[in-house]
Amino acid sequence: MSLLLNLLMYAAVGGSEWYLALRRTLACARGERALMISIVFLENILGLWVLSNFVRDNDWLVAISYSLGGAMGAFLVNFKTKQPAAAGVGETMRHDARGQAEPLPAQASAANA
Repeated sequence: MSLLLNLLMYAAVGGSEWYLALRRTLACARGERALMISIVFLENILGLWVLSNFVRDNDWLVAISYSLGGAMGAFLVNFKTKQPAAAGVGETMRHDARGQAEPLPAQASAANA
């Protein structure tokens, strides 16, 4: 196989592992046990395949291409996100229609107690 095609293949595997990792997390949060187990199996097979090829050939371009693919997968996943996952977490105030800050209901009841 040509070097360029080989490097693109490892980059695609690295990027797809990011998708699988996020899908596994979602399956875990939703309680989809069978899907989660299947994804973990597939992730392990892909990771061991890349590792065995790297050990067999001692080709650092494989490792670099795989890592770049993983980084690109992380970038694309983050690029598609419109709002941070933790948006609104830890806020203690909200703004009413006039723009005035007021405590959130949970904070207000704790302050009155």
